Amino acid sequence: MSHVKLLISSLPNIGKTSLLQSLTDTLVIARDGKKYPFPQPHVNVPDFTSAEELIDLIVAKVEAYENKFDQLPKTVAIDSISKILLDIEGYTLEQVKSFPYGKVNTEIKKVVDFIERDMVPNFNIVLVSHAMYSEDVSGYSLVNAGGSYGKKGGILSEVDEAIFIELKGKKRVVHFRNSKMVSRTTTKDLPDSIPIEEFNLQSHVELLEAKQQNSAKWSL
Repeated sequence: MSHVKLLISSLPNIGKTSLLQSLTDTLVIARDGKKYPFPQPHVNVPDFTSAEELIDLIVAKVEAYENKFDQLPKTVAIDSISKILLDIEGYTLEQVKSFPYGKVNTEIKKVVDFIERDMVPNFNIVLVSHAMYSEDVSGYSLVNAGGSYGKKGGILSEVDEAIFIELKGKKRVVHFRNSKMVSRTTTKDLPDSIPIEEFNLQSHVELLEAKQQNSAKWSL
């Protein structure tokens, strides 16, 4: 079984979290400074002070989901991965006074490796991230922790599929393919962008999942 890793990003308050409402059989890991507002299985992650603490919490909540619904979730959404990266940076800077970013990178790697090694083989993964406009690139970039991880592209370097929500006047647009807007896809049939009213996240995940499964048939 091949699963999807999808990144969703935008500036704050554009509607990233609202897209998660359409997901079915999902568990939302909510760590974004506010309680998750929608009636879906979720956990509001409290403050944590190590990667192991966060990972143990996610494992426990996946087990709780399985116990309650007699099946594992098909999709796990993390809202937001950018807040988690900043949390890691924050507690590490408090704990380590000399050359802290080596420790920051180590803690981030533990979380990223957990997602890749333990989560992706079992679930579709939707990662939500805040973005910001960058004058340096005349486009948008993800909010990342400092250190070498952020410099190499952060969580964008971990995914093949990324969508960006842009506010154009009073309308929102979902970009599938735009290097200036943190979006890319390997799905040729997708347009470059569509109005958000025409976009359904669950349908998009299913489309990507079908593509992944078709590609997996050719793996030697």
